Amino acid sequence: MIVGEAPGRQEDVQGRPFVGAAGRVLADLLAEAGLRREEVFITNVVKSHPTDRKGGSNRAPRRDEVAACLPWLQQQLALIRPRLVVALGTHALQAFLSGKKISRVHGRPFQHNGLTVLPLYHPAVALYGVRKEILQRDMRKVRQVLAVVRERRSRV
Repeated sequence: MIVGEAPGRQEDVQGRPFVGAAGRVLADLLAEAGLRREEVFITNVVKSHPTDRKGGSNRAPRRDEVAACLPWLQQQLALIRPRLVVALGTHALQAFLSGKKISRVHGRPFQHNGLTVLPLYHPAVALYGVRKEILQRDMRKVRQVLAVVRERRSRV
């Protein structure tokens, strides 16, 4: 299961997460990690497109918006019972581990309420100059962590 931050303009129009430019980066990263988008449930913490009041441009979700949408995410987690949750970006990370910076914990899995959570940078950072190699290296960890989680579950 992949959890992003919030839908952008394209996602809001199409009603699907990660269909814009960041979605194309995510699809490439998944492919490089040997995963297909169709194999992964993808959602966002915030369920509506956060925009500023002036021009309607994108903005980061506010804490109150994240808090208001957490019950939906928790219900999705309970229904899907994913082996692994990949939290993309700061706001997705905050839904599982508040007070931590993505720059300090990306690529390091942790346990949260019985779930294995792997925080990674949001794919949109590749659009704004962050080296794609960091994203690629982190995404390769998805397969590694997933293999460990599968092994652990098979022993239960």
